[in-house]
Amino acid sequence: MKFSLLAVPGAAPGDEILGAENGKERTFKISEYKGRYLVIVFYHGDWECQEYLQAFSDLQEKFRSVKAEVVGCSTDSTKVHQCWIKTDREDGGFSGKLNLALWSDPSGSLASQYDLYDEEENQCLDGVVIIDDEGIVRHAMTTSLECGDTANNSLEMVRMLKVYKVDDIDSKKSKPVVLPTKIDPAQLEKDWDISRDPELLKVLDIAKRLGQKQPPQMVYKPKNPTFDLLPTRIRRLVNPKASLKSCSASLQRNLAGFGPSGDVSVNQRLQIENIMKKVMGVAYMPEDLTGNYTSLVNLNQREQTKMLEGGVFTLTGDAWMKEPGAVQWTEGKGVFVNNYENFVLWVNLSDQLKLVSTATGQDIKYVLLRLQKAAVRIEEAIKSCQQKGFTTNNNGFAHGKKGVYGTGFEISFTLELPGFQEAGRAELDKARANLNLKIEPEGFGACTFSVVLTQLPDDSEHEIATKSVETVDKLWKMDLELQSRFGIKQTRGLF
Repeated sequence: MKFSLLAVPGAAPGDEILGAENGKERTFKISEYKGRYLVIVFYHGDWECQEYLQAFSDLQEKFRSVKAEVVGCSTDSTKVHQCWIKTDREDGGFSGKLNLALWSDPSGSLASQYDLYDEEENQCLDGVVIIDDEGIVRHAMTTSLECGDTANNSLEMVRMLKVYKVDDIDSKKSKPVVLPTKIDPAQLEKDWDISRDPELLKVLDIAKRLGQKQPPQMVYKPKNPTFDLLPTRIRRLVNPKASLKSCSASLQRNLAGFGPSGDVSVNQRLQIENIMKKVMGVAYMPEDLTGNYTSLVNLNQREQTKMLEGGVFTLTGDAWMKEPGAVQWTEGKGVFVNNYENFVLWVNLSDQLKLVSTATGQDIKYVLLRLQKAAVRIEEAIKSCQQKGFTTNNNGFAHGKKGVYGTGFEISFTLELPGFQEAGRAELDKARANLNLKIEPEGFGACTFSVVLTQLPDDSEHEIATKSVETVDKLWKMDLELQSRFGIKQTRGLF
């Protein structure tokens, strides 16, 4: 059980620490900031706290105007700090313009002295510590405030602490003369109240705090939800080892001002269709996302079937729409396909927009990078067309698809499972329950299945991606074991 030993107010703990400043590595000491206030912004990791650090960087000059300095601190190395600072802003960095030093605390030795270190995750907790110009800790906190509010409130706190100083003894003042006093030991013991003993009170205070929870970790959520998988985070992911036929990732979105789903009037559908035709034009989209839009209502049944039999719709899992009557193709409904046939944008189906990125094989990172680029470019283009972007609510993005919650994000894999096919439905149902997966047969062959993670309401895009990869690999390995048990020739792949 943990309890705090940090004294507030109290002398600031911490010795020398390495850090990065102005593109160079150097050693920092808390003592070198004496004469100024020091604001240490602890955060959980580079590339994941851009908005948090940027909020403090934007206010650095205001902090300096009140004789205070802001620094950041995480468990990342100084080289990682420097790389992050130099990374382009659109890729989650600062384009070389971060107006504060970043300290490196890889073992958490500094953060733990301020109760801001998570040993299990081996990362700092998000929090702010303020040390005054005499080296005294005056303030230490975690908070649920948003990034900008946290930075502004920290600046106001510095100003307030400068007004309300810690009481201390002025050694220059003359001290009153104290006459010697005779003490009767017997009388002293009689009146001694042990409940006021300072050492005992300290022990009792620690005992009271045993069992109390540490302050919750601060989680920053931006006011406007975003597709929270930056290219740098996607590149850190690991592709599945499973032998996949294909993989795809999709986003459900609706346009602000047109409601939270595709259930809109004909006039609104036509407005949305015209907006998206403009958005997906060469004026707004990069070369790899340009292509052609088709309004399905303008095609007869034979033309619709021929189009939807195309390979890209097989990869995205939408080939079922080719069946007569599967979808009521009315005015305003259509689909955009890029020239490389690896990105699809559906318009005005169950949601106003459905973005799908796909590829054959196992390269889900390639798929996600394309989806991230498309989501960002499309929203920027929509706003350039005098629209407000995507519809949101308190949970994130508003949409009508069940099971994907506020992210509107889903990953799907297609692979052969001959071992499960031989073992029977009971074995497949057991795998569904144990791995928390939706496993459904596909039309490619008797043993081909689509696999989708069953999400939790609080899952982030990064958690959905990592869980999807982990579980499909486990499912594939289970199938190889079943193939071995039933004497089936094993499918290609690596453990």
